[in-house]
Amino acid sequence: MGKPLKVLIVEDSEDDAQLLLWELQRGGYEVEFERVETAEAMQSALTQKTWELILSDYTLPMFDALQALEVLKASGLDLPFIISSGTIGEEVAVSALKAGANDFLVKGKFARLGPAIERELREVESRRERRRAEAAAAASHKRFASLIEHAPDGIALLRQDGKLRQITSSVQQILGYTLEEAVSQDPGLLTHPDDLPALLGQLNDIIQNPGKVLRTEYRFRHKDGSWRWLESTVTNLIAEPSIEAIVFNYRDITERKQSADQLNYHARLLRHISDAVIATDDQFRITTWNRAAETMYGWSSEEVIGRNVADILSSKLSDEQQAEAQALLKQSNVSRGERVHHRKDGRTIYVEANTIALTDKHGKMTGYVSVDRDITERKQAEEQTQLQLQRLKALRTIDIAISSSFNLSLTLDILLDQVIAQLKTDAAAILVFHPITKTLEYAASRGFRSTAMRGAKVRLGEGYAGKAILERRIIHIPNLMETDSGLAQPLSGKSEEFNDYYCVPLLVKGKVEGVLEIFHRSALAGGPDWLDFLETLAGQAVIAMDNATLFEDLQHSNNELFQAYDATIEGWSHALDLRDKETEGHSLRVTEMTLELARKFGFPDEQLRYIRWGALLHDIGKMGVPDNILFKPDQLSDQEWESMKKHPVFAFEMLSPITYLKSSLDIPYCHHEKWDGTGYPRGLKGEAIPLAARLFAVVDVWDALRSDRPYRKAWTTEKTLEHIKSLSGTYFDPKVVEYFLEIIE
Repeated sequence: MGKPLKVLIVEDSEDDAQLLLWELQRGGYEVEFERVETAEAMQSALTQKTWELILSDYTLPMFDALQALEVLKASGLDLPFIISSGTIGEEVAVSALKAGANDFLVKGKFARLGPAIERELREVESRRERRRAEAAAAASHKRFASLIEHAPDGIALLRQDGKLRQITSSVQQILGYTLEEAVSQDPGLLTHPDDLPALLGQLNDIIQNPGKVLRTEYRFRHKDGSWRWLESTVTNLIAEPSIEAIVFNYRDITERKQSADQLNYHARLLRHISDAVIATDDQFRITTWNRAAETMYGWSSEEVIGRNVADILSSKLSDEQQAEAQALLKQSNVSRGERVHHRKDGRTIYVEANTIALTDKHGKMTGYVSVDRDITERKQAEEQTQLQLQRLKALRTIDIAISSSFNLSLTLDILLDQVIAQLKTDAAAILVFHPITKTLEYAASRGFRSTAMRGAKVRLGEGYAGKAILERRIIHIPNLMETDSGLAQPLSGKSEEFNDYYCVPLLVKGKVEGVLEIFHRSALAGGPDWLDFLETLAGQAVIAMDNATLFEDLQHSNNELFQAYDATIEGWSHALDLRDKETEGHSLRVTEMTLELARKFGFPDEQLRYIRWGALLHDIGKMGVPDNILFKPDQLSDQEWESMKKHPVFAFEMLSPITYLKSSLDIPYCHHEKWDGTGYPRGLKGEAIPLAARLFAVVDVWDALRSDRPYRKAWTTEKTLEHIKSLSGTYFDPKVVEYFLEIIE
């Protein structure tokens, strides 16, 4: 059974339509089609059925391909549109492609039909995949924005100049201001004067250090006029393109501050607050353990009273943190910070601890009190938010690499850097599938100790990589060193010491492009989110590889097109030479010498192509000069000479409508202009004459004088050179003459 294909045929000839269908069937397609001849019928067909392709004749009795393109555009559908015609010319075909057609074919010559359809179907599916990916990214961004907006703590974004840019609606609950009132306020004027200098100093420090995070406390004026203590986590995300701000994540801690200030005098009341309250003696033995502490840590007060607090909480403090805490307590001060503690059941929790020193009337420390709040959920949310930010940033980095470069190796290297960084894995590699040899071969890698991976070559069905593409599923091997060596990756496993392994097939529209392999020397925490992001990164690899393939195909098509243009123009030049036997071979000779002179002037290769075309067609305007004048053996009369001098204008009128020849008009239009302004057709002077025309003018005279004519014999080389030198500064650009003589002499 052939590949199914739904085709809308715009054609007035039933026979031509059947010929198209026969060619499609011969190409392996099982075709469902409908033939239409008018705009109304095409509109109806587009609304009633789903189509994959439109094949259109260029001209119909009541309709044509350009009108059909307008109908397709009006429908909003993204369908490949291919024109077939027996009479379409190259100029018309180019116009049709500019109007939106994807390709054109000559009727009866359908060798390109199958490849053209395959290419256009691939391109339209690629566009649809990209739109789906963009929609998914937009939805992800919307979910992230919603998470931020509905966070229970306040979030404010400040510009680098300290002005408020954005704030979440929780500001009304925390500080009483509406969003409109908050945005219009100057944060500096609402900060307590005693706290403002320190806060400004901290902000200045964080602005100078992109990515830095600090936690601080300060008083802020509530709408009702009272001062509220706020605790803020401040992050410098100015360098993050999607944020570009100083981010304040703040919460009201006024009540906690007031409780801490009165802790020595109201110890019994602390037992009833929602935060855990833990008091010790000067040997750090627990003396108070309130109900909230029992709930938070899972230990009853009877189990912990008299025991060292570190033994109960298994607190993990760095040497620096311990030194800081002891110094603050000795000064009868307050130590604030986040801690990692352990419950009785072994579960780790994050705690926000405010530790206050207890002293006697002589100032001697008698112990401390710590007010702890479980912030595990908040920390996990912050970590998840940071993780999502990092992943979004990684995807953006990969997207930039894909869109800004067609160097596949460079793009894959950037992608693998992100794979290792975001998935926290030791090594990663991409193997590309070659359908002709049915093998996977090395394309890029990161993190390997040896170079063995660079020689990787796996046949379809062999190894885990070959198995992954054959079965088209992710392969996970949690104990790579212990598995059957017949399926192991062709690496020096013992030297690499890999333990965990993932292999993801890279598929695009059902076609295998290769595999992405992940290696780690210990167990990977491959949860659902991790696996989802692994597949997302694999999708980015597929997009990069597919883009590179499309670009190579486009370059190949462009090269073929330019070769066709060049052959056509050379054919025109040869036809002109055949028309005038006296100048046969003249066009090719002056073309080669003009190119040599242009290279000496430093013209880039791209411009040399247009100089070549212009030189080959320099006398095409003579097709508009009557033969009795063009081939007259005697000197021309004044009236005949005026007619002859029109041939540059004829050349301009003939070539300027042809888009790809517009850059080649300088020589056909201006090669009879003279340096002193006495030339024709426009009397241009000096550097107003295009440089290409100035180069050609010297070469044209050189070749013409050294060739026989009906009215004279060819000049000698010496006589011709003296003549050209004599015209330097009048007819010819002196610099051009100087360079020309260097080439000849």
